[in-house]
Amino acid sequence: MAEYLKNLTESQRQAVTHVDGPLLVVAGAGSGKTRVVTFRIAHLISRGVWPGQILAMTFTNKAAGEMQERVRALAGDAPRWVGTFHSACARFLRQDLDKLPDGRTSQFTIYDQDDQTAIVKHCIKTLKLEERGIEPRPTLALISNAKNSRISPGAFRVWSREGETVQAIYQLYEDTLRQMNAVDFDDLLILTVRLLEEVPHLRDIYHSRFRYVLIDEYQDTNTVQYDLLKLLTGPTRNVHLTGDPDQSIYSWRGADFRNINRFLNDFPDALLVRLEQNYRSTQTVLTAANELIRHNSERIDKELFTDNGAGVPIRVVRAPSEREEAAWVAERVVTLRLQGIGLSDMAVFYRTNAQSRAFEEVLMRVGIPYQILGGIRFYERKEVKDLLAHLKLLVNPRDIISLERIVECRPTGVGQKTLADLIALANRRNEPVFTVLQRPDFVEQYDGRVSAKLAAFAGWCRELGQVPLTPVGECVRAILIHSGLLEYYRGRADKDPLAEDRIENLKAFAVRAAEFEEAHPDASLPELLQDVALVADVDNWDRSAETLSLMTLHSAKGLEFPYVFIVGVEEGLLPHQNSREPAQVEEERRLFYVGITRTEQELCVLHAAERRGWRGEVNRCRPSHFLAELPPETVEETDLCFSQTSEYDTYRRGQPRRRQRGEWTEDGDPW
Repeated sequence: MAEYLKNLTESQRQAVTHVDGPLLVVAGAGSGKTRVVTFRIAHLISRGVWPGQILAMTFTNKAAGEMQERVRALAGDAPRWVGTFHSACARFLRQDLDKLPDGRTSQFTIYDQDDQTAIVKHCIKTLKLEERGIEPRPTLALISNAKNSRISPGAFRVWSREGETVQAIYQLYEDTLRQMNAVDFDDLLILTVRLLEEVPHLRDIYHSRFRYVLIDEYQDTNTVQYDLLKLLTGPTRNVHLTGDPDQSIYSWRGADFRNINRFLNDFPDALLVRLEQNYRSTQTVLTAANELIRHNSERIDKELFTDNGAGVPIRVVRAPSEREEAAWVAERVVTLRLQGIGLSDMAVFYRTNAQSRAFEEVLMRVGIPYQILGGIRFYERKEVKDLLAHLKLLVNPRDIISLERIVECRPTGVGQKTLADLIALANRRNEPVFTVLQRPDFVEQYDGRVSAKLAAFAGWCRELGQVPLTPVGECVRAILIHSGLLEYYRGRADKDPLAEDRIENLKAFAVRAAEFEEAHPDASLPELLQDVALVADVDNWDRSAETLSLMTLHSAKGLEFPYVFIVGVEEGLLPHQNSREPAQVEEERRLFYVGITRTEQELCVLHAAERRGWRGEVNRCRPSHFLAELPPETVEETDLCFSQTSEYDTYRRGQPRRRQRGEWTEDGDPW
């Protein structure tokens, strides 16, 4: 037996040593599922499988990077095709998108949410719908949900209650993306699925290339990702899925935990392995989590257990208000620090981002350093997006969104009317605007009077177009200098208090490009842009920083901390006021389950008796009914309201209680 197999449990070993045929690993929280995936890859390599024939996909760059490092340490080599769904599909499309009669080329730009929102705004304006009060971001969410469900613009009207208005925006949005040679994140998956469906010989090539397909966090897959999985699985049917239906919490972005049942129907001969031994939490935490999730109906049964010992009870704390709730957490954090516990070992989870405000105020006042997972990302900062626009335009001359950003980010002498005239000229010539601007005969071809500023901008575009795309580090440095952004912000030092920070961020991006070049010597600018576009929030989070971590329960997925605080566990917050259908309540319960199972040693759950609404009114709050589902022997209650019997205790016993004025009801909410 190989040395690395000796330290595995019987269930883990069964999954790791499985070679041929479909495999489903139902892995409980903290059961070492990523270890099983990496060990199985290493085991396949040790049995002579060429690493290039293994495709492994997960949901974050961080998880993919860790997977590669672990496999390399075990087997001395690692598959080149280990990454996120989106990064793998981006690589597929860079190679083969030209084979799809779509009009886009392999030099496509990946648009982020801000870029997508800009296109939706443009669509609303073009369709003369501004007066109807249509909001771009909710509209974009509807479009994304439709795309993830594989609903075309033509079928949208039947699929959604939103009707022909959103259908028209959806159609124009798709047409605009094609015209700009751009894709959104949904397109990375959808176009790959179309490629495999519509080009059979290419599908055969992929089947011969990838003998083994492994998917981690399978419970988070949506319809498109499941279709992709089936298309990538060749005649050998060597597909390995790892997931936990009890941790499926992303239905709002299309994830469907029922894909696990679909897999079992499509692959009835699949080997099913349960991983139930937990290596993270105490038995008290697991007993509470097991009993909580047992109230859900649609699940594959499993019972988590551990050898870690019972541990301390879960502290359920009732605070008078959200301010006292935050103050209690801060006081507990200070106590733990005095006991030698580092801030990086603690985290606060909440249901909505708005709940962080009270905690930020208290933490700043007390002097506790903190970081928020899901705050403004480095690549979302204005100055960094301005620089990225220059890089994107150089790679994709059809990228109008980036050109618009360039002319607006600093004085260029090109206004909206001039830009509209340039777009009209480019359309008549059937050329990208950036290409038209670079022509030596631009002045002669332009219809109107060419001002000195416009002529200078055209000359600037010609120089930008001559910058080589490799080596990446030198390319980015050259464009940063040519962009004029450094000089622009230096000149605004007396007007913009963030000017120095912006300059440092621009320089930091140049350093990032140099590091990327060092890690990928043969890479060009499009590959750097792809890498940047696919970075997720969790990839930016610094786990080693000596700070208290604040995050939503959704962001906490996949993380673990010795000391965890889950706050705002009240009706209307958790479960959320918008989750009223039974299936929605079950997902809210899974969300609470995810939060509980992040805990290694001590868990504190808090709820407030009152919260202030946005109009200034004070609203009474009920503790979440999820609290009544925790076994009494796992809980220790603290009532900061100094009443003899807490509302939570009354609620647990099921006794009737007079409804408080302003309290959340089925017909309304106090927020």
